[in-house]
Amino acid sequence: MRRDPGTVLDEWLVASAKTGGEVAFGQLVGRWTPRLLRHASRLLGDIDQAQDVVQDAWVGAARGLRRLEDPARFPAWMFALVSRRCTDRVRRNVRDRRLAAQVADLRGPPAEADGADQRLDLRHAIAELPVEQRLVVSLHYGEGFGIDEIAAAHGLPSGTVKSRLFAARQTLKAYLQGDDHDDHR
Repeated sequence: MRRDPGTVLDEWLVASAKTGGEVAFGQLVGRWTPRLLRHASRLLGDIDQAQDVVQDAWVGAARGLRRLEDPARFPAWMFALVSRRCTDRVRRNVRDRRLAAQVADLRGPPAEADGADQRLDLRHAIAELPVEQRLVVSLHYGEGFGIDEIAAAHGLPSGTVKSRLFAARQTLKAYLQGDDHDDHR
C-alpha cells in the first residue's frame, strides 16, 4: 500500500517532535495551522476566536504530544483538540451572553452604550466584587448551579449563599447604574 508523501512526512515530524524536536514541531504547526483555522472558523464563525482556539490547541499539543502513541493518528488528534476547545469557547460565549442578559435585567432599561461597552462594564463590575460574591455569581449565573448545589459544593449554609448572591446583585446593580460602588464593598 502506497502512502501519501505528506502523510509520511507528518508521521516523521510527529515522531521527531515527540523526542523534543522543536524544528519538527514548528513544521507541524506550519503545515496544519491553516486547516485547523478553517475548521475552527467554521465552528465559531469568528476568525479572531478561531486563532485563539488554534493557538491554545497547539499549546495543548506541545504538552501532550508524547502521549500520542500512533503518529498516524496526529490529524484526528489535533482536530479533536481544536474541536473541544471550540466547544469550550462556544459554551463560554453562551455563558457570557446569559450573564450579561441577567445583569441587564437588574440594570433596567438599556443604556446608550454599545454591546461591547456593556460587556466590558459587566466584566469590570464582576471583577470588582469580593471573591466570595464573585464565586456565587459565577456558579449561579455562569454555570447554572442552584443555591443548594453551591452550598453543598463549598460547605456553606444555603442562607449564606443566598445572602452573598443578594449582596452581589445589589452591588452589581449599583455599580452598573453608576452609583458610588465603592460604598457597597
